[in-house]
Amino acid sequence: MKYPSTWQAYWFIKQNRIRKKRKVRKQFVQLNFDLTTTIYSLVLVGYLFATIFIFNDFLGQFHEQFMFIESQMVDRFWLILTIVPIRFIFKSFREPGILITNSEYQLAMLPHSIKKIAVFVMVEKWLKSLIQYLLIATLAILITPIETMLIVIYFSLFWLMEVLCTIPQWKLFQSHIMIRISLFILLISLDIIGVFTSQSILISIFILMLMVATNLIYWKNMFMHIHWGRVIEVNDYMVWNMPLISKATKIKFKKQRKYSIFQNMASRRKPFPYRDSPIHRRLWIQLLRENVEFILQVIGGLFFVILVLPFISDLVTLIGIAISIHVYSVFISSIYRERFYSGIVQVLPWHVGSYRNTFTIWSILGFSPIFLAILIYTIIHFSWMMSLGFILLVISLYVVNYKTKMDNAMAILDRRIGTLTVRETIAFCSLGLIPLYEYHPSISLLIMVFIYLVLFLFNSSKKKNE
Repeated sequence: MKYPSTWQAYWFIKQNRIRKKRKVRKQFVQLNFDLTTTIYSLVLVGYLFATIFIFNDFLGQFHEQFMFIESQMVDRFWLILTIVPIRFIFKSFREPGILITNSEYQLAMLPHSIKKIAVFVMVEKWLKSLIQYLLIATLAILITPIETMLIVIYFSLFWLMEVLCTIPQWKLFQSHIMIRISLFILLISLDIIGVFTSQSILISIFILMLMVATNLIYWKNMFMHIHWGRVIEVNDYMVWNMPLISKATKIKFKKQRKYSIFQNMASRRKPFPYRDSPIHRRLWIQLLRENVEFILQVIGGLFFVILVLPFISDLVTLIGIAISIHVYSVFISSIYRERFYSGIVQVLPWHVGSYRNTFTIWSILGFSPIFLAILIYTIIHFSWMMSLGFILLVISLYVVNYKTKMDNAMAILDRRIGTLTVRETIAFCSLGLIPLYEYHPSISLLIMVFIYLVLFLFNSSKKKNE
């Protein structure tokens, strides 16, 4: 008896998946769009496009900006080459890189090689990305005055990185989260060193060779030590999550939680001590696990902002650092407040002070990547003595803003009205000391000491009133 080949079995699964998704999309279109209205809308969009971009020469008004972008693309080519892999490291926190769903995994249980199936999946991914890059590159060539060869080189680079980073992303997804964070920070640090030492070419060649070597090393043992439950959970969600249909039907597609990044922690294998602090820590871990993607997006966004702003100007960077401290303080206090409005904490009495103390550790851990970006900029921009003063100022301002926001969150929970609005105003205005430090460092530090004194007096008067 002749059995179907691996390709035939894989293609059969793909066809059925495409047919099922097409059927769902067809129903969505029939319910939400009228044929006549759609045709007229497309004609209107085409007319507007032709009017704005073809007849009116709309993009000609931005000729100077495009020329600036072109010059930066030429000057920063090697730097961009080192930045692109960082995107795939960041994606490895959420995606495996190889789309093996439950169907492909079950197929590998039959006499079909999982490696062959993975090759089909990777080739399909590369071809799709190639078509996408070709379409975008063609559009960029047609409507922008940027040199054609430069666009072709860049999009070829992006596609090559897509190919070279597939296997490393797959292995990174399986690794411990601290390995991914360390590698992420290492590549960022190498990029910054390359910029300020004018050695971006050497670092780019080193990273490119390292990626090629990683592919060669891991090609044979791609499927050793794989967390299949986690891989299938994420990939199934990516394949079947259809945002437009979820929004139209008001039914949100959720991941089937089979794996957590916290489940292999050594502390979870020890006997659980039923005391306030361990219970509070466990509840925080649960909340952070449920919102880990959102938290990483916020912290990663602030981290990237601080790294990118130095390419604009120093003053803009210092303002960005001040805004980052404010945004993070507001974000972390909102998480703290949210904990008391959800889950078991909402209905049972808790010791709020102990709860806050256990949360402080997590808040410091979350601020660490942002502080690292600030530290790198400080060492490069200021002298050693100025760097020490600036780091002291940043830490002081973070403590002031964090404490003020947390006190405000506790006041909201207790439904109290006090001097927190005044303290919040003082804390927010104190962030202006960061850009002031560029011009008058001693004055900034003296004002910071004065602010600490004022807040100390506020706290003392509040305790007396209580």
